[in-house]
Amino acid sequence: MPLRRVLPWALVVATLAGLVYSVYAERRTALLAIGDPSPQSYVTPVDLLVPDRIATERERQAAREQVPTIYTMDPTLQQVVLGSLAGIGLPDASFDVLARRYGSPSGVREQELAGLIDEAVAAAPADRQREVRVLLERRLVATAVPNERLTEAARAGAAAAVPLRTQALEAGQVVLREGETITDEHLRTLEAAGLYSPQVDALSRAVLVVFGSLLLGLLLTLPAMYASERLAVRLSSRQIAFLIGLTLALLALQRFALMLSPSFVFVLALPLVVAVLVDEASAVLWGVWMAVATAVLVPGTPVVTLLAAATGSLAAVLGVRYVTNRSGVFLAGVLGGTAGGTALTVMVLVGGGLSPIGTATAFALFVAGGVLAGVVALGLLPLAESVFGFLTDFRLLELSSPSHPLLQRLLLEAPGSYQHSQIIANLVEQAVAAIGGNALMARVGSLYHDVGKLRRPHFFVENQFSGDNPHDSISPHLSYLIITSHVRDGIDLLREYKLPRELDPYVLEHHGTTVLAYFYKRALEDTGSLSELNFRYPGPRPRSKETAVLLLADAVESASRTLTDPTQGSIRALIDRLVEQRLQDEQLSQSPLNLHDLEVITTTFERMLTAVLHRRISYPSAEEIKGLRRESRDPRRDRPLPAA
Repeated sequence: MPLRRVLPWALVVATLAGLVYSVYAERRTALLAIGDPSPQSYVTPVDLLVPDRIATERERQAAREQVPTIYTMDPTLQQVVLGSLAGIGLPDASFDVLARRYGSPSGVREQELAGLIDEAVAAAPADRQREVRVLLERRLVATAVPNERLTEAARAGAAAAVPLRTQALEAGQVVLREGETITDEHLRTLEAAGLYSPQVDALSRAVLVVFGSLLLGLLLTLPAMYASERLAVRLSSRQIAFLIGLTLALLALQRFALMLSPSFVFVLALPLVVAVLVDEASAVLWGVWMAVATAVLVPGTPVVTLLAAATGSLAAVLGVRYVTNRSGVFLAGVLGGTAGGTALTVMVLVGGGLSPIGTATAFALFVAGGVLAGVVALGLLPLAESVFGFLTDFRLLELSSPSHPLLQRLLLEAPGSYQHSQIIANLVEQAVAAIGGNALMARVGSLYHDVGKLRRPHFFVENQFSGDNPHDSISPHLSYLIITSHVRDGIDLLREYKLPRELDPYVLEHHGTTVLAYFYKRALEDTGSLSELNFRYPGPRPRSKETAVLLLADAVESASRTLTDPTQGSIRALIDRLVEQRLQDEQLSQSPLNLHDLEVITTTFERMLTAVLHRRISYPSAEEIKGLRRESRDPRRDRPLPAA
């Protein structure tokens, strides 16, 4: 496969893999986590001395606990307490006890106050002991306070002095059994023995998630590659790129929307667009693919999301079948959202998991997603038609309107060709519908197949109302050039009016490479010997069912005007003769029509032309009626009645 074709698909794989990774990268868990059962047994391969961090930490904690709290004396508090004691009239013995204790460098701690008061009270005379106790309880405070910084430094030093303890592991010793609950000691032992590393585990998990995301992205891309190959016959590379790009963009937006709620699903906008731009079958498959991709992005409830999104997409596509105008696309989106929300509600009611309010909220969000999908699809259709050249049924209906400027011009400047095109369009539409072709496309193509006659309308017999034929005064060769030029002129007018290129085959192929028999006969009469190749249309021959039917209808309708007695039998004989001539001339050799199709087509032509060319009765004139009345009048009825 060429590099220019590989790169776009590589980008698609990378985008899908990135979306998958964004979901599952956050959900990856460690292989071994405290509290989880061990997935396997771990055995030491050889005799090992590994650091016993648990025992070491236990001894260091004990050493820290053995270091008492360190107190320091606050000199300011010391002076305040001594000053207050000097002025309250304590007995000398009591004051001496207090001064000696508060004057020591270690100060007085909180827990020593009660004993100090008892000692000072005991030193006082018996008659003043009560008074001394009351005074001291109100004035004594601790002057020695805990020093956290010094205490922590001392304890850290004591812990650091404890040497690292080791643990002997014999070869074959089971460190952790399968199914055993993992503890912190297990993890430390495994890491010390080299049997497990959190860093390596994290890296391996990341690699696995990346690889899995790429693999899943590739698997999701394969159906898209197959679809693009199948659609390449009908769509241009720009159109396929538009659909693929739109798919990725909607999926990326859906990824962010799912972060708000897993029920807010609007990816059914894509099958809606595909149903309008391509066909229903492609839209259904695209909708299923989008449902699968969306379910991958919802690891919590993938099955529910898959079924709800697929149901909504299918309902939206079926809704498009009955759409007759652009606004109906919005209604199809609402229908899809409602169907998906209903499917979601049914699954929740059956399987449980949500409260009634939660279920109602999920249904409302799914319907809101359908509304948004309808709006998005409705907004994307004009872009797809104008920028990427998609031809929708809505556009075809607009082109089939008689008010279109080019058809109006054909009506005014070449009215005979306009009427001819209208009859041809009816014939072709019915015949193509009967053989399973695109009837609407065939009708529109038939309406525009002869617009090239606008360049020189009076050179075509259906527009020669005065009876003068300009071909009588020019050579057959010049007539041939003028008549065949309406094909090229038709293409020029299609471009001038910016009409879809899908109409080009109807202009180019509606005569195939048939011979202009009338002018060829005249040329033979003049020269006597001349190859008919000089009087054939340039072609190409019809290559689709629709243009092949147009070729037959154009010949049959034109020839039917020459019938002097258009009975059903004469019409059928004319159709059979013309179809046989086209077969003998190999004008249908490149079309997919078969003999059964030809039978259906001829029967349809016969039925419709018989209705158009049916014989009418001759209505009598007013003079004939009066004459008949005079001839049938009874003279006796005109006599006067006798007198009574």
